[in-house]
Amino acid sequence: MNFYLLKEKSGTNVLFKTTGEDYNRRKCGKCGGVQSIIKNPLKVQLRDDKTSDFYKMIGNNIIGSGIQDILIRHNFKGFKLSPIEIEVKNEERLLDKELLNLTRIEAIGKGGFLQDHLGNKVPHCDNCGTFLNILRISEGLSVDEKEWDGSDIFYFNNWYGNLIISEAVYNVLNESNTQNVRFINLREFSNDYRRSLK
Repeated sequence: MNFYLLKEKSGTNVLFKTTGEDYNRRKCGKCGGVQSIIKNPLKVQLRDDKTSDFYKMIGNNIIGSGIQDILIRHNFKGFKLSPIEIEVKNEERLLDKELLNLTRIEAIGKGGFLQDHLGNKVPHCDNCGTFLNILRISEGLSVDEKEWDGSDIFYFNNWYGNLIISEAVYNVLNESNTQNVRFINLREFSNDYRRSLK
């Protein structure tokens, strides 16, 4: 079975406006890793001229009504939606009705712990799940289907904020006319800059 990471095609259209006061932070007593969870509505500033279907920033994902409708209509499981606060640089953008439909999407599905393409767990803290080393993947990721709860949309236990979708969700979204969405098959995922030098 294939799984896909949702990414933004263009990463320059949204600015993070949420401040430190908007978070609850927990520090792991074993490894010292810090987990930050938003307690207030996500605050962003849009910089584009036309509202897109998908925006991504650090640990957060925003979708428009097109993707929302698809997920709800097909009864996909594993996500929740919450309102956001939006700032715009140009007040004319406020005339765009689609702007009001933007919402934050969070995965509530569970995909187990992150593992490489061979099925080896990425080293992590036994207490909080934080990576023990810088995450550098050059040859893909995989899902432990024994740990995955079967949700259509999920996070890995230790890769919060990165939306993973099932092949069923991918097939529907890929055939729709969604804007600013890129799909990366987990088997082909790489964040190792050294790979581009080969």
